[in-house]
This record gives sequence, C-alpha cells and structure tokens, in this order.
Amino acid sequence: MGLFEETFNEIEHFLDGRQPLRSWRILDGSVWPAGGRRNIVLGDDVGVELGNPEKGSVSSIIWTGRRKRVKDETVILIGPDISESMGESLPYGKIVSVEVDGFNDENTYDRYREMESIKYDLDLRGYMLRAVSQYQREWCRISREAVREGFTFQALGKALIERLKELEYVRGVEMLFVTSSESDVAYLGEITKGVTRIVGAMHKMAEEFSLDCDTCEYQDVCNEVGELQGMRKALQKKDGD
Repeated sequence: MGLFEETFNEIEHFLDGRQPLRSWRILDGSVWPAGGRRNIVLGDDVGVELGNPEKGSVSSIIWTGRRKRVKDETVILIGPDISESMGESLPYGKIVSVEVDGFNDENTYDRYREMESIKYDLDLRGYMLRAVSQYQREWCRISREAVREGFTFQALGKALIERLKELEYVRGVEMLFVTSSESDVAYLGEITKGVTRIVGAMHKMAEEFSLDCDTCEYQDVCNEVGELQGMRKALQKKDGD
C-alpha cells in the first residue's frame, strides 16, 4: 500500500544536504541494559528531557511495501545526542520508517496498532516515556545516571528497530531523530500532518465504527487516499456479514 509515499519523499527532501547529520548501523552499537520495568524518572533525577510541550515534539510511524525505500537497521540523528545534552530539555522529532509485507485493507490498521504499541513496551534502564499524545507527540525523560553512562539515540533506535523486526511482516526499519531546533521539529510536524490525518481516519473507522462519510471530519482525506476507501469497504463488508 502507498499511504505515505508523499511523506517519504518529503522526509528525503528534509534530509537532503542536512548538516550536521550523523547515522549509525545498529549492528555497531551495544545493547542497552533493561531496567526491570522500574523506569520511573522523577524530576530530580532527570538528566535530559525530550519533547516537553514547551519545546515541541513530533512522533510518527510510516510504512511502505516498496523495496529499498527504507535504510534497514539505520539510525539517523540531526542535532545533539542525549549523551551530549546533560541538563537540557530538547525539542524532539522521531520518525520510524518501516518496510512491510502483506498489508491489505483488512489488516493494515491492526498492524499499525501493533507496531505503534511497541514504544510503550520498551524496557531500557533510565529511559521513561512520560506522555504520548493522540496528535503524534512524545514526551520522554532520561535519567542523569543513564546520560552519564552514555545512553544515546543509537541505543534507543537499536532497541526500537530490534523489537519491530520481531514482527513477521516487517522487513526493514529506519529511525530518524531530530533535536536540532524547535523550528526543525515544527517543520517535521508539517511534513507529517498527513500521517496524523490518515491515522485519525483509520482509528475512527476501526474503533468508533463510524462509517457515515457525510458527517465525518476526515471525509477530505478519505476522498484523496484510495487505500482508506478500500479499508472502509472492507469494514462495511465485515459489518454486513
């Protein structure tokens, strides 16, 4: 399915010529230890904060069935790393790009939910996902101890990539992190506005069982995106069985 091909193109344009830009293969990174499900980072323990509402954040997952569209097992960073930012509150952009197989009108939403839920289940010592917004934003805390011990976006990206690749339909994963400026994160938010709208439309169709297009606030995006029309027809057929 090609739900996000335009978004992929815009992200590639965003990255083109960006400096400083760092990238790593996750094979080169060590495994960050688990926290034993005790990853509460209180205010006095915070070493670095990511995505505080005052700074701004963007978090999206996009997928494609096209081969070689995703640089598998790669982490890209624009801006300062966590280990370089003790005591800082950073704007936070995170884009997860996934190469998938076998998506169709019946299973796309369930698979999206499965991929999206992995971030809630990460168990990394000193890392806490404090809040997640329905508007595709994240607010995270990293403890002082973890920052001092060298916790990085490479470690975070590695953990996310490895968990996603446990799913049978995932062929490749690429992580993009942006902490360079509030304006860069805001621009990334503009790029992914369409993702938020598409995800919102899928959620309404699947979770609220709302198939009345005349009263739906997502009517415009469904009219433009053929895949959403296919999902709607699949839900109508299922509802009629």
